[in-house]
Amino acid sequence: MAGASLNVHAVAKPGDVAKESLSTLEPLVDRKVVYTFVFAALFWVVYGPWAGFFVSLKFTFPWVLSESYALSYGPLRIAHTQGVAYGWFSTGALAFAHYMVPKLCGRPLWKPGLSMAGGLLWNLGMVLGLGGVHLGYMQGLEFADFNLLSDAVLALGLILIDINLFMTIAKRREPKIYVSLWYLMAGLSWTTINYVVGNFVAALPSSTGANSAAMNGYFLHNVVGLWVTPMGVSMAYYLLPVTTRTPLYSHRLSMIGFWTIAFFYPFTGAHHYLLSPIPDWVETIAIVSSLMLIVPVWTVLANMYGTMRGRWDLLGNSVITKFLVVGAIYYLTTCFQGPTQALRALQPVVHFTDYVVGHAHLALFGVFSLWTMAAFYYMIPKLAGREIYSVGLARANFWLVFFGFLIMALMLWAAGIIQGHMLINNVDWPDTLDVNNFYWHARTFGGFLMDVGMLILVYNIIATMYWGKPSANPRAI
Repeated sequence: MAGASLNVHAVAKPGDVAKESLSTLEPLVDRKVVYTFVFAALFWVVYGPWAGFFVSLKFTFPWVLSESYALSYGPLRIAHTQGVAYGWFSTGALAFAHYMVPKLCGRPLWKPGLSMAGGLLWNLGMVLGLGGVHLGYMQGLEFADFNLLSDAVLALGLILIDINLFMTIAKRREPKIYVSLWYLMAGLSWTTINYVVGNFVAALPSSTGANSAAMNGYFLHNVVGLWVTPMGVSMAYYLLPVTTRTPLYSHRLSMIGFWTIAFFYPFTGAHHYLLSPIPDWVETIAIVSSLMLIVPVWTVLANMYGTMRGRWDLLGNSVITKFLVVGAIYYLTTCFQGPTQALRALQPVVHFTDYVVGHAHLALFGVFSLWTMAAFYYMIPKLAGREIYSVGLARANFWLVFFGFLIMALMLWAAGIIQGHMLINNVDWPDTLDVNNFYWHARTFGGFLMDVGMLILVYNIIATMYWGKPSANPRAI
């Protein structure tokens, strides 16, 4: 590594002592580039989740925002899912990538202007895509609803970012590539291909019927598996060692996890369409591949547990550690739910119910959004040269999103299981809505707590940038 400040990210044996000066390589980071992505992510973390809040309100109060097509259920639901996945998480992960890559490579960004242009195009594509959704211009494909113009702008922005980050890594001063960079490079490469396939190839006239379903299953599941997962794990593998001041427990485990994701995740998409016209052998491969995803999840959890060994006191004292560890616990839950949902025996019970909605939130919010919040709380004070504006607000942010998400997820899972068994027993679908009414109210309350927590995140991060106490070496909270 370039200097002793990075030795927590070296390939080390368990027990090696880490001594780092957290501010040594900060001058390598281009603050203007990172801040561009940060401010955009903070906008989307308000837009996307609050769109979801109003979507949830419509389940129990259908008349809410019912006068306008732009704010009807369909556009708002897409605004929520893609505003969170592409807006909040993706932009936030790219912000941290531009912070992390120079530090792990020991050199500044290759061409900061490329990333600036890429970031602006990415967010312009988001505006064009979501604006089109609200106006009714969309493709009608799950997670690929944006119009083709916005898709082209988004793809071009991502390609420019890819080029800059890959060239920075290629010209690194450190001969070894730390595991976070492996996952980052994979996420950027896989997603550029996946986005083109899912949005452009899937839009061809030949993509119809079962072929369209199979292709969309491939795309939408790989948004999570080949983008959200590697980018999120990349952040976790960077943050945990610098927070605990301990080397990553096992580089070998991280590589096992990496290659199992690469090999098995691309084949899982058809598990969204079991008992459909898609051939049984394709569905069976998807089921087996889904079960094998237990391996990469367990490698991450084992690595995090090993790295935390002897430092569990941080769980009570460090807000960043709280986000990381709770995200890891939710990752374990995801590891159980995902493979079991892919079984033909369970699919008839949970498919088309709120159980699946709860599972989708578990991955994107319960795991990876929590890790992104941890990344912001770690990165921003160091870039701004200021202490975090309010540790109390950061703690409030954590507890609100923790309890809010717990309420929302438990209510969705309970509602889904109840509804699934009612439908299996031939209860009329409208009658299931009456039973779910209580759970939907509780879900909305949990979502409200989460959204308030994220408003606190936005305020605390911006306040840190401008009003935090100046410090040459801000402490990690």
